[in-house]
Amino acid sequence: MGESMSQSTLGLQPAAKQEPGSKKPTFRPDIQGLRAVAVLLVIADHLFGYPLGGFIGVDIFFVISGFLITGLLVREQQKTGRISFADFYRRRVRRIIPLAVLVLATTVAASWALFPAIRAQKITVDGIWSFVFGANWHFALDGTDYMQADAAVSPLQHFWSLAVEEQFYVVWPWLVVLFFGVLASRLRWSPAISRIALAVAILAVSAASFLFAMWETATAPTVAYFSTFSRAWELGAGALLAVIAPVLHRLPEVLRSFLAYLGLAGIAACALLINPDTPFPGPWAVVPVGAAMLVIVAGTGGKQRHLYPLTNPVSRYLGDISYSLYLWHFPAIVLLGAVYPLDSPMSFAVILAVIIGLSALSYYFLEDAIRHSSWLEPKSKRRKSTRKGAERLSQGALVAFGLVTLIVVGAALAKTSQTEEGYVTAPIAAPLAGTGASAAPDTPASAWAMKINAALGSPTWPQLSPSIDALGDDARVPEWWQDGCLATDRAQVQDPIANADHCVYGSPAATKTAVVLGDSVAISYVPGIRAALEPLGFRVAVHTMAQCPVADVRVLKADGSAHTQCDTFRSWTFDNAAATSPDLIIATSAIGTLDRLASKATGAAAYTEFEGGFQRSLAKLVPVTEKVVWLNPPPGGKPLLECATKLSSPKDCVATVSQKFLDYEDAARKSVGALGLPNVSVVDSKPWFCSQNSCPAFVESAPVFADGAHLTAAFSSSMGELLGPVLSE
Repeated sequence: MGESMSQSTLGLQPAAKQEPGSKKPTFRPDIQGLRAVAVLLVIADHLFGYPLGGFIGVDIFFVISGFLITGLLVREQQKTGRISFADFYRRRVRRIIPLAVLVLATTVAASWALFPAIRAQKITVDGIWSFVFGANWHFALDGTDYMQADAAVSPLQHFWSLAVEEQFYVVWPWLVVLFFGVLASRLRWSPAISRIALAVAILAVSAASFLFAMWETATAPTVAYFSTFSRAWELGAGALLAVIAPVLHRLPEVLRSFLAYLGLAGIAACALLINPDTPFPGPWAVVPVGAAMLVIVAGTGGKQRHLYPLTNPVSRYLGDISYSLYLWHFPAIVLLGAVYPLDSPMSFAVILAVIIGLSALSYYFLEDAIRHSSWLEPKSKRRKSTRKGAERLSQGALVAFGLVTLIVVGAALAKTSQTEEGYVTAPIAAPLAGTGASAAPDTPASAWAMKINAALGSPTWPQLSPSIDALGDDARVPEWWQDGCLATDRAQVQDPIANADHCVYGSPAATKTAVVLGDSVAISYVPGIRAALEPLGFRVAVHTMAQCPVADVRVLKADGSAHTQCDTFRSWTFDNAAATSPDLIIATSAIGTLDRLASKATGAAAYTEFEGGFQRSLAKLVPVTEKVVWLNPPPGGKPLLECATKLSSPKDCVATVSQKFLDYEDAARKSVGALGLPNVSVVDSKPWFCSQNSCPAFVESAPVFADGAHLTAAFSSSMGELLGPVLSE
């Protein structure tokens, strides 16, 4: 803000007398305890994965923040007759910025020390967005970006909620000033009328935000989760309580205790019953928001003598350091989890100790030190007793500087023992003995098995091509990334059906035609399919659409929105096959299809629906071609950008075949078997990726996956020797 703004105050109404029934604001131990509940729920969800609804802790924080900040503004206006924007934003900076900067700097430095450069670069960008309080929109775009669907999680992703709050507070003080300052002065409203008018305005704004959240959750769930517009009503709920506080002062004590425990019970129920599949924030966030409101209402204007779960010393202390706990917990979980697998009570205990230790130090040396210092305070308001705060602040600065320096120096030392790509490398190891592969392989399959076993037995990283730092968009198959043959809303501005005409590969003189149908997993196989079939005189036509399976089932997109083009595109591929009568149809789809059924079916019901849809599709394809080959999708793997660190070995990135994949494979076989069609085959893909259910992250020098789900161009091309016999039989 400019100097003129920093000296200005807004609000014209003279200071009002205290309203009847109002009391001097006092410390709220119950709110500190509620903060503790909120942050512990979030940490438990992120660290243990339980309770599944632990993410409602963020909603509780929103309600608390709306209540406290609005109450602060209203009391300031009543006391001084005006609201100082300069003071308000100065307080926000003192409260939010120093610790946020420390966490961001430490996390980015640690990421460069630990992760591949490409991931560290992305985290640095996340840090920049977080610093300018735009993280929620940044992550919303990433969350709805199909290309980033399998990207490694960012240790700064939790900064989205802080961004929502600060964006809200860019606008919120103006609304308070409008009603308590401008309108109240011009219309000669009494303080009580001003409160009523402001309460009505808050209700209107919150209702509009809630209705928008309902709509956005139904149409774009990922965006809705991060959206300021879909979350504003939660802060507004807390703000409403602050405005109607004089009415709440009159509640009898017996009712207060009942409301408090009812609210706590509601929070517990939400944590246990709400899960990531629950429509959120509209409408189900209204339940934890309402529960948090009950707890706050219970303590407004009266002491909580019987609420020991929130007012005990431990809860109060955790509430005091809750901001530090929230900011530190996710970087600690992601960064430490990358080198210290979260698979034992000891590992959980270590990470919890680090989170609590960092938070306690940050609170003492930074948060509380700044609170007792005169940093950013105008001369007229500087406190006399700031020596201890200043001493602690300087000590905290030294601790922070030392922490970041240690990480940077550690990164420099780590790089001295790495190759140019950042990893200790060695030639590929010899095949493991006793794995079943013959010493002198006489088939492509047995030779490939030896390569798989060699990768599983390698103690160090080979020199990968592409390197780990080159993984991402450019590592995907060129038919997708360069030629645009995967129809997507993002990449295709033209009609995806018309666009498919140019996605035909091979010699124009070829006498046979093969068609590839499916989604992004199908197109990931195309380099290998081309390598296998083009030498045999085939032209290969690629008709694929992102997130659109071959099975005749209705699906949603990865962000939960309707996939409006899929049914039309699938029907066109069937009609086109009927018109052209290809010699061979090759089809496959991602396992994740089962998680995106529009019917929301899960478990056995989802497999049954998939089987029925697959059979309907086969019934249309079989009559128009000599042969249909269903290539099972890859079993999946660990994204190298997530599992590979500068301290890891290839064993850290070995994946195992999931039961979900085995069930998916079984469903495809059942579908074909039930029809009894002689010209349809289901091909087992496991031997191409795994040995005895263990799946390496690379084979020879080629990384298997660009992102955890889609094959690299290098690996797919190398599969031609495997696919040739399968497709030409």
